[in-house]
Amino acid sequence: MWTDQAMLKLSDKESYNREVLYHVLRKEKPDLSKSAFRWTLYNLQQKNKIFRTGRDSYVTVKSELLPIYHPFYSNEAKRVAKEISLIHPEIPFVIFESVLLNEFLNHQIAQNTIYIQVQRDISSYVFDRLQDNHAGSVLYKPTKKEFDRYWTKDCIVILDLISQSPMSDESPHEITVEKLLVDMIAEKSIAATFSPAELPDIFQNVRESCRIDRHRLNRYAGRRGKTEQINIYMGDS
Repeated sequence: MWTDQAMLKLSDKESYNREVLYHVLRKEKPDLSKSAFRWTLYNLQQKNKIFRTGRDSYVTVKSELLPIYHPFYSNEAKRVAKEISLIHPEIPFVIFESVLLNEFLNHQIAQNTIYIQVQRDISSYVFDRLQDNHAGSVLYKPTKKEFDRYWTKDCIVILDLISQSPMSDESPHEITVEKLLVDMIAEKSIAATFSPAELPDIFQNVRESCRIDRHRLNRYAGRRGKTEQINIYMGDS
């Protein structure tokens, strides 16, 4: 098969980004389109001929231990996080943005939404303070209907930080992969940013590229009443 010939040109000691892989595959199949390439790359991963190791990074040999997930935040998300830290340095919060899912999606999210999950008793206070610099683009615990109606580009959504959320030990404001997997099902405003048909692929891509603490995942899924869904997408049922 032509893909097997292309794979022979890849070293098992190097990592490759999508652009390089596209050109390698296209040398064997000159009429390979970008959309066909995405499906080819997906199929190669399905057959365990290539493995994702991080953001836009692939190898031909799977390492014994997958890396810990670290989100790559946009500059705007970093600015918002800094604003909140300046409001009160001790405020516990976690930041997520919808474009982080592009690392695991087949159909990319073009318009970003920034989510701030803040301790329940001060979330309204943080909302009021952010309104000073982001008037008209901050939503407070919106329903799906409110999200669809009032969403704007780079919209900031304030949500309550659920107790027992799995937190990062190294960077307390970074979202962990366990929290990401549960929240994209449990939070309706997050689920609204991508097609539910993508969920099986998201979970598979995450499982193949990141280390997942199943105990933390299952505990948080139970806290949010999503154990059954998580088990299905993790391939446990």
